[in-house]
Amino acid sequence: MSVLEAPVAPASVDDYFESRAADVDADIATVREGLAELGRRGLPEADLPASIAMVAEVARHDMATAFSAWAHRMVIEYISLSPSDSSARAALPALGTAGTLGATALAAGTAHVLAGVELPITFREDGDDIVLEGRIAWASNLIAPFVVVAAAAHVDDPGRTVVVAIPGDSDGLWVAPRPKLLALQATGSSFVKIDRVRLPRSAAVSDDLTTFARTVLPRFLLLQSAFCSGIANRALDEASGNSQPMGESIRPRLDDTRAALDEADAHMHRLAQDAGIDTPTAEVLGLRLRYSELATEAVHLEQCLAGGRGYLADSPTARRVREVAFLPVQAPTEVLLRWLLQRSA
Repeated sequence: MSVLEAPVAPASVDDYFESRAADVDADIATVREGLAELGRRGLPEADLPASIAMVAEVARHDMATAFSAWAHRMVIEYISLSPSDSSARAALPALGTAGTLGATALAAGTAHVLAGVELPITFREDGDDIVLEGRIAWASNLIAPFVVVAAAAHVDDPGRTVVVAIPGDSDGLWVAPRPKLLALQATGSSFVKIDRVRLPRSAAVSDDLTTFARTVLPRFLLLQSAFCSGIANRALDEASGNSQPMGESIRPRLDDTRAALDEADAHMHRLAQDAGIDTPTAEVLGLRLRYSELATEAVHLEQCLAGGRGYLADSPTARRVREVAFLPVQAPTEVLLRWLLQRSA
């Protein structure tokens, strides 16, 4: 075989996602391509520790794709937990290749289980079908073709709940035009209206939202923590690599943040080894909040040391400043996390 015929070695995760980060941020390159690459690298079948490592590594370079990977991987997780005769399982092969994107819309379901918030989607039964009405205030990966997983309460008996997988092309499912975001524009995030969406009863992923949510919540939060870890570690690496003499004035903060991040990473990996329904909820909620705080501090330190160079709108530092601003408002929001932790204290 000649040199010209030699196969090209696949780029490392670092090289692949670093080279695309600016274009993804500009919404020129798609997250679907990145998710397909992660599919080829085994993310759909990976166990939780391996999934965490992969999502964290992507977040070091491309937070938008890391965030979409979290949502996509969780939808694969949800549907994999569905009964063996669930029609939702038919979506798994296309999810595995990112031919179909997975949109997790269980924020309201999680808030319902943890804080008693009313579910914004209801369902009624009509023969062998269920009919859904309501809205999804926020979901990502709403880029056709997609499947969105959400929770609904029975219209006449709110104590009865289901978790359903809704194909994106369902009649009555309307996705609002994507709003302009501070960052993560490429994630296909928007509002969804559900107007008499009819699904076969077999589309149910679970008939018990509470048990289902408590089963998936530790993995849900740990994978969120993974992309917080990735962006935080990258920011600290960039800050530590800045050798300006005046930077020594904030060296103690850098060292303290690095030590705290290393501790959080070790904690996350310990929990990931056996995360399940018995994992203490408050412990995982607390870790998720800690990561949000550490990522915000790490990016702030990077920005301080980058100076004017980091204030250029198209700089990686500025991108991380915009990206990390999302963490306090992502469900579960910082306000909800603090409220839940105060209640459990």
